[in-house]
Amino acid sequence: MDGVDLAGAPQGAYHLPGAIELRGARNCVFDRCVLEHIGMYGFDLQQGCVSNRIVRCEIRDMGAGGIKLSGAAAVGRAKGAETLRTGLNIMTDNHIHDGGYVFASGVGILARHAYGNVIAHNHIHHLFYTGISCGWEWGYKDNVTKDNTIEFNHIHDLGFGLINDMGGIYLLGVQPGTVVRGNLIYNVTKKNYGGWGIYLDEGSAHVIVENNIVYRTHSQCFHENIGGENIVRNNIFAFGGEGLATLTHIEAHNSITYEKNIFISDGTPIFVGKHEGALQQNAFRSDCNILWDISGKGVCHANYDKDDHAQMRYLEWFDMEQWRALGYDLHSIEADPGFTNARQGDFTLAAASPVIAHGFVPFELSTVGPRTACEGTKGERRE
Repeated sequence: MDGVDLAGAPQGAYHLPGAIELRGARNCVFDRCVLEHIGMYGFDLQQGCVSNRIVRCEIRDMGAGGIKLSGAAAVGRAKGAETLRTGLNIMTDNHIHDGGYVFASGVGILARHAYGNVIAHNHIHHLFYTGISCGWEWGYKDNVTKDNTIEFNHIHDLGFGLINDMGGIYLLGVQPGTVVRGNLIYNVTKKNYGGWGIYLDEGSAHVIVENNIVYRTHSQCFHENIGGENIVRNNIFAFGGEGLATLTHIEAHNSITYEKNIFISDGTPIFVGKHEGALQQNAFRSDCNILWDISGKGVCHANYDKDDHAQMRYLEWFDMEQWRALGYDLHSIEADPGFTNARQGDFTLAAASPVIAHGFVPFELSTVGPRTACEGTKGERRE
């Protein structure tokens, strides 16, 4: 690490090394390892690392994050020798928790300029920043990040009001073939802005987001900043503190298609647009969803703005009749899904739920998180 300034912590603390570093590694396996009381990241798979496995490990009490994958920066822009590319690695059934104590922007699992990786069945919690981050080429530039699978991860208790612009799962850049599926995300707390559940940042495109449960987020459960042709389907989004779903930047193409999702509000708008007139631009498509306001106020949507202290100010409101007049949710229904106890995080559907006849495909996340318990302590940090 000669010549690298470790004093600061940029986004994701991506510049930091790991307690275990690999470069050009092939077919290595780390199974049931425990890494604890470490100053930076746990594992650091650098350029040229292919077909390695990190499974059933516990990484705890970290200065930064848990696992970091990094293809070379030039390779990330689809240049350079293919032998230096990082991909096809498997990170499953790990328990990553209680980190960011020195570098608060450390990520549970950070995959930069990497392709074809599987990030699944991990339990990630009690970090000050993001749970899983994947991509890292801003905008619509060519890059090698594609075909990553992020599924069945249990991610919760992030942020603690320390950092802005973060989420349970964060994607960045064009990522064809990348799927975010079957994850359980809750308790994401921002400082001033940006405490999201699933966050598709600048240039995120051609991503499928399906069968996730996201609830109790400080901001929206789902947020897209700038992106194109992403599909968001058959998810459950509930109790976002500033709405359920939002798109920040309006572009000429279709940014998102929402279909067959369940949106549960507790008095906040479901779809929110940034600045006056945003929702009237038809920059995304939404239909065949199930929408419900558990507070009894009725389903609504709104454009918003924020003052210098990041306080939400709603500018324009739309009830469902007005919403449909804008061309949204023409075949969606406003109905109570009949969850067992949504407020307490039990989203089990009754057999007679109206959402099933409407096309929502029930799923359950009993296998979310590690399928084999990690060795070592399982206690969570107490706040």
